[in-house]
Amino acid sequence: MATSSQSQFYANLKKYYTFYTGGFITFVIIVGILEQLGVPTKVLGYIFLFATILLYAGIGFMSKTAEVAEYYVAGRRVPALFNGMATGADWMSAASFIGMAGTLYHMGFDGLAFVMGWTGGYCLVALFLAPYLRKFGQFTIPDFLGARYGGNIPRFVGIIVAITCSFTYVIAQIYGVGIITSRFTGLEFGIGVFVGLAGILVCSFLGGMKAVTWTQVAQYIILIVAYMIPVVWLSVKHTGIPIPQISAYTSALPKVTAMEKEFNDKATPKGAKEDSVRQIFRDKAAAADAQLKALETGGANYLAEEKAKLTAKVAELKGAAAPNVKAVEAAEKAVKDFPADPAAAKKAWTAA
Repeated sequence: MATSSQSQFYANLKKYYTFYTGGFITFVIIVGILEQLGVPTKVLGYIFLFATILLYAGIGFMSKTAEVAEYYVAGRRVPALFNGMATGADWMSAASFIGMAGTLYHMGFDGLAFVMGWTGGYCLVALFLAPYLRKFGQFTIPDFLGARYGGNIPRFVGIIVAITCSFTYVIAQIYGVGIITSRFTGLEFGIGVFVGLAGILVCSFLGGMKAVTWTQVAQYIILIVAYMIPVVWLSVKHTGIPIPQISAYTSALPKVTAMEKEFNDKATPKGAKEDSVRQIFRDKAAAADAQLKALETGGANYLAEEKAKLTAKVAELKGAAAPNVKAVEAAEKAVKDFPADPAAAKKAWTAA
């Protein structure tokens, strides 16, 4: 009987989310049509934001529960496929969707350490904590540690670790919520944070983990579509193959390898241009190194002399017969951004 009930539950879930996916695609098409008809971007932003919040709030309201097990662990009866979707949506959250893209753009290869940390953390929790948490019948990691090792010290350690990790992650999430809300609606960032958090509260407080799980499954569908559309489009545009995993290895990577060889060969036109750009950066690094050495010997006097030179340059540019506005602005910015003391100068020039 229990097996039959679970099968029916699973079948209904598939039906609900199939309808949801179709509805979401239809909604995107309708918004696209409205955009073509000239509806203002701000209005479209409000439609997108509030339609999403209403949808999630509806799922959260339908998932309301008064049972402790349902509230904390969704009754422990979420099918593996949907649990995986909810976990994937948690990973692909604002911190990953926006923050990781920005981190990789800013830091390059070094930014991959964050990807490895988050992914590795998920795997460690899934392998070494989640099964035992369930086996011990506990709802939280501090509860599990207290039951497994006895006493309040392990429980307290678990609380500190959970708060520290959650605090770091939630800051990025809240910042992402504020950015998304303010960009879509034009609201001020601070107000956008509260509007976004109010939406999250409505979606989750009535049903706890049960509501969160089903809204996350819905969010997974949106996120995976948002991830796949650009990469599939790029794959088709550059290779004619709509499966990026295939096109990347059969077409894109060989092209990238050939371009790298061309850029690294000074004998080719592109290689010569690339080397000239690299030389500019080498010269900048050498100049910063020379400034650091001069700072070690001259200290505050050296800083005063350098700032005086920059100020004199501004006066010279302004006193020209036909002042170059951009050159004057750049010189004024150099004076404004010049380090105020030797410690600030050392930090800035070392970074340069």
